[in-house]
Amino acid sequence: MRLRRLIIGLALCLLAVPALAQDIGYYGIGPRVGVSSNPDQIIGGVQFNLGEFAPHLRFQPNAELGFGDDYTILSATAPVHYRFKVNSNIVPYVGGGLTVAFVKFDPNNGDNDTDFEIGAKAIGGVEWPLSGNDAFFLELNVGFGDIQDVQIMAGWMFGAAGGSGPSGPKGPSKANP
Repeated sequence: MRLRRLIIGLALCLLAVPALAQDIGYYGIGPRVGVSSNPDQIIGGVQFNLGEFAPHLRFQPNAELGFGDDYTILSATAPVHYRFKVNSNIVPYVGGGLTVAFVKFDPNNGDNDTDFEIGAKAIGGVEWPLSGNDAFFLELNVGFGDIQDVQIMAGWMFGAAGGSGPSGPKGPSKANP
């Protein structure tokens, strides 16, 4: 009986997603680079602006590769950013997301280890538009779990001015590009 209720509840939630996700789509892509602490790493990656699924809530997943401190970490994060409505070109945001990571530990003594980890990140940053539909950002991530403890990241989003999809202040709409 409980399993049936759970399945019905999940089905109802899934039916509601298309109504909530009316602005989800592809609005931009860009590189991200930075450094992390524990382990101390240089990080590079790519991110996507997939638009807003509710007012001020943007889905912006990313994939990163970190090197250093005898670790190689390949991760993917699915964060949601709450973008504050401000009367300025600089848009502050906070958020969080789940991270899945493939972690390889390779010290000089030959005691190698490879793990699959799941963690969470708290995110805070600022974004501002550049020329055209591009945007630049600075971001601080705090990790929970067996992923990097702290990341300082910077990056560009091409095709993302307004950054929030069709409801963004400067972003094109799907109907009227």
